[in-house]
Order: sequence, then C-alpha cells, then structure tokens
Amino acid sequence: MAVFVAVTGGTCSGKTTLASGLYRRFGDELAVIPFDDLAIGRAALAAAGRTVTDWDDPGLWRWDDLRRHLADLRAGRATVIDARSRESRAASVTSRRIEPRPVVVLVGYLALFDETLAQTFDVRVYVDLPEYELVRRRLRRPPSEENREPYVSSTLLPAHRRLVVPQRARATHVVDGMLPRETVAEEVADIIRRCRRSR
Repeated sequence: MAVFVAVTGGTCSGKTTLASGLYRRFGDELAVIPFDDLAIGRAALAAAGRTVTDWDDPGLWRWDDLRRHLADLRAGRATVIDARSRESRAASVTSRRIEPRPVVVLVGYLALFDETLAQTFDVRVYVDLPEYELVRRRLRRPPSEENREPYVSSTLLPAHRRLVVPQRARATHVVDGMLPRETVAEEVADIIRRCRRSR
C-alpha cells in the first residue's frame, strides 16, 4: 500500500528543494505531484476575464482535479495532470503523467489547506520558516510584481498568516526550514521510512 505524503509551508521555505532531496533518496519509488501545476492558469483566467490581485487566493486552484488525481493514484492508476504553473509552461511542459508509486508526495503551499483532504494523507509535513527569512528569500527571486514591495508586505504576508500558518496544526510533523537542505530531506525521508515500515 502506497504512503501518501503532503508537504506544505510558506513561499521559499524549501518545499521544492525537499522534493528533490526525496527523489535522491527514493528514486523510482517516489511520485511527486507539484501543487503549482494545478493552478487555473493565467491564460484561463484571462479568457474568463478575471483580474487577479492576490495570487495566493485558494480559489485560483483546481481542487476537484487534485482530488481526482489522488483518487487515481490511490486506486493504482496513472494520472495525467494538465500542468499550468508558470515554471512548467516556461519549460514547455503542458502535462505530467504521474505513475502510482510506493511513495506519493503532494508538494505545495496549500497542500494541507483543505482540512478534509489533509486527513487523507499518511504523513503531513509543515516546513517552518521565520517570516523574516521568508521575506528575504522571496525578495531575492527574479523581479516581478509578486516578488517585490508592496506586494510582499501588503498581500503575500497577510495571505501567509491567513492560509499557510494554520496548516501547521494539521501537520503530523513540523521540520525546521532553516536547517541545511540535506538535513531536512533526510529527516523527512526517515519519517516516510518509518511510516512504510509500520504499514
């Protein structure tokens, strides 16, 4: 039986880096669902005539699609994600086929936002990062409206406090995002290994 893992935390907390570290440890036994690929997408929003001022709004994500993808994987079926993140589109990736694996990890800043969905994961990880470090890392990202002031202070931080921080209470494990990336990856890998052994 597969172990389903959710990894959440604030922007720039190291979630994607952690996923890479888990890949190095589990290899072909690991499947990753990038939450960002489940965005409605800028093109779809523009076509619908929607103007977005808060890019952290939970309503900008395809929750029903996420539930369907997870149901497929739990049933042992491969699932195909319509990949709409900016990163995927920039790399000319329009879809991702996710195969069922012994370890399935959902990675994203809202991975534990939906309380009912959160309870379906065997391991729930919150990567904790102080706000000052979150802001420092975010402002070092490539220049864009969402990576500079006043967006960071006026929109991103309030959204972080409102949407991300409450997910900490839904986590089974809280890891320190200030630790070296390999330390964090090994800590989470050990949590997953223990969960697999106990099944």
